[in-house]
Amino acid sequence: MALSDRAAAARRSGIPGKALAILYLIAAAAPLLAAWAAGIEPESHWSELGAGLAMISGAMFFLQFWSSGRFETLSGRVGIDRTMGFHRIAAVVALLIAFAHPLAPLVPAFIDDPQGAFVLLSQMLVRPRLLSGALSLTGLVVLVGFALLRTRRGVRYEFWRATHGPLAVVVAGLILHHALTNGDYSSAPLPEAVWLLLGGGALLTLFSTYAVRPWRMWRQGWVVESVEPTADHVWQIVLRAPQRRAFRFRAGQFLWLTIAPNSPPFHDHPFSIASSPQMLPQLRLIIREAGDCTNAFGAIEPGRRVAIDGPHGGFILPSGGANVVMIAGGVGVAPLVGILEEAADSGDARAFRLLYAGRTPGSLAGLRLIESLARRLDLHIVKVVDALAELPAFEQGPIDRRHIEEILSGLPPKDTCCLVCGPAGMMEIAIDALLDIGVPAEHILYERFDYAAGRSALDKSRRNQALAVIATVLAVAAAFALR
Repeated sequence: MALSDRAAAARRSGIPGKALAILYLIAAAAPLLAAWAAGIEPESHWSELGAGLAMISGAMFFLQFWSSGRFETLSGRVGIDRTMGFHRIAAVVALLIAFAHPLAPLVPAFIDDPQGAFVLLSQMLVRPRLLSGALSLTGLVVLVGFALLRTRRGVRYEFWRATHGPLAVVVAGLILHHALTNGDYSSAPLPEAVWLLLGGGALLTLFSTYAVRPWRMWRQGWVVESVEPTADHVWQIVLRAPQRRAFRFRAGQFLWLTIAPNSPPFHDHPFSIASSPQMLPQLRLIIREAGDCTNAFGAIEPGRRVAIDGPHGGFILPSGGANVVMIAGGVGVAPLVGILEEAADSGDARAFRLLYAGRTPGSLAGLRLIESLARRLDLHIVKVVDALAELPAFEQGPIDRRHIEEILSGLPPKDTCCLVCGPAGMMEIAIDALLDIGVPAEHILYERFDYAAGRSALDKSRRNQALAVIATVLAVAAAFALR
């Protein structure tokens, strides 16, 4: 079996990426197809384009509830980074399409009489029967804009989580009302049924996220067993579950964690599991103080109840005869610690190399544990720090192409599996260097936990794939308008 096939097989069960793309195309175009099948005589091409854009924007918004990253069937195979990357892109595109929808029917007027067209547009936006549409557009602007700006403006994660979902529910209700009461095709039974199905699906995800999952998370009985420092401003937290509680995961996966007295889903955070499945019923987490609730993790006392939702993610080491190169920055080492520990527990005889970077020697979390694993594995460790290192065991950072070439020295790129995890900038440098050296894209595994658009070649490729899916939906709208 080729390494790329083993990498795919290692990921948890879930719908393959190509199948997800097809399902998305069908669901996003469903209102259009239903309207097409309704047999209603079309008006002008521009009016039909406006109606088509409205239907696509609304359908895309309802599908956002499914791409939240919390449904392993949807994100387990492709990874949470690709799921959330698509979620971000689709939100921006849906907003732009929503803006374009009332403008499309006025294109001829803008060409003939721009001033008169603006008067028509302003009159249309203040019509009482279109109030739900105008409010939904305003809500979309706030929803998307706040999500894009929250990290730049220092908005607390918990506040964003507490407002993002409820606001999305309000916007969804306004869109559904607008589609059912003002859509050109909403009076036909089939389009109406499609809109109700999309709205019902969004409601189902909300029930799962806000009711079923929190109940299931708390009933598992996890508690904090120990909290101890493992690096500067970094804590190692060990959780324990009752022996009877079944929990299965693969090293490299992550979970969503809520610590009492807080409640999910408003206070849960994603953290990588930094332990081997052999350590169960204990789970090890390595968590950096990040300015939110994590700053208080050092004061958590043993015995505190916690709720976990997981496992999630596909950042899993494939089995087989390939060499393994790991590149970590800061607490990005956490999933790699779990992978190395699992490899040691299973007697993995492959050659492992770890390039581990931090700002200072004291910022390298879990280093003692990693060095103990080197005695059980064929593991070579290279430590890189940004601060000038006087100790001979450290190399000067930050990570650049030279470090990547050195860690790969003597290994055939086409038979090497590379796992990358850490700060976004470091991952982009590492991924581009790996590709330039000759490591195939399908041999590079990485997972982002932020919503930002990455700038590496792989990030751009994934972004282009997402845009291609959305462009296909827009092509259906164009065909609808020209029919």
